[in-house]
Amino acid sequence: MQDVEKRRKALENALSKTEDLIDMFSKTVRKDWEAETSKSDFSATVEKLIPQPRSNEDIRLSTDLSGLKADCLSCRRCRLCETRTNTVFGEGCEDRPDVFVVGEGPGETEDLTGRPFTGKAGELLEKMLAAISLYRTENCYISNIVKCRPPQNRDPMPDEKNICGIYVRQQISLLRPKAILCLGRNAANYLTGEDTASMAQLRGRFFFYERSIPLISTYHPAAVLRNPELKRPVWEDLKKLASFLNLEISGGGR
Repeated sequence: MQDVEKRRKALENALSKTEDLIDMFSKTVRKDWEAETSKSDFSATVEKLIPQPRSNEDIRLSTDLSGLKADCLSCRRCRLCETRTNTVFGEGCEDRPDVFVVGEGPGETEDLTGRPFTGKAGELLEKMLAAISLYRTENCYISNIVKCRPPQNRDPMPDEKNICGIYVRQQISLLRPKAILCLGRNAANYLTGEDTASMAQLRGRFFFYERSIPLISTYHPAAVLRNPELKRPVWEDLKKLASFLNLEISGGGR
């Protein structure tokens, strides 16, 4: 008899809570309806009743590249949107490229054109890639960790990389490249997870992004333009990548 009484009280308690929830739901719906706002829909009502946690991961990531690009072009999730001219999403081969090339962030020329690596550093990158038979129109895709130009070309802030990096990770997931080439410390730190490592410590080493995609890092072309002595180590790193992917080496990067 005691067990039956306990079950009866538990059922009454559950029914009471259900009635309270229904009453709350009814009042919220009625309030929304009377206000006649654009948020008087079921999803908004549920959000009021059961608030959902917010994080960087709740970005509406699309299952196709065009949808992801549309979302990125209108993104206003961090401070970089306030000073950009254009969002620089990325471009290149969209059918399982040999290499996903990722830099740090757009520069002045890229901000004006909306295309990645179109300034002097971009010209050098084209030559570097061509030396190992990679071309943005044929077998590689080029992008950056952040999609908007940081003011005065400063390094991206950690929160900017974390917010915008979600786009990069989704690009990689959709494109499924055979390998990843990181250009510069910010890209290398972010995608390897080696947050405090220097470029000298990271360059020329193979990592595995998400334990599946080979990743190698080297110096950014802009750094090579500032210090021509970096050209030799960059060439050595590119040859390692070419050898791994069985790409033809022309020797043009020497």
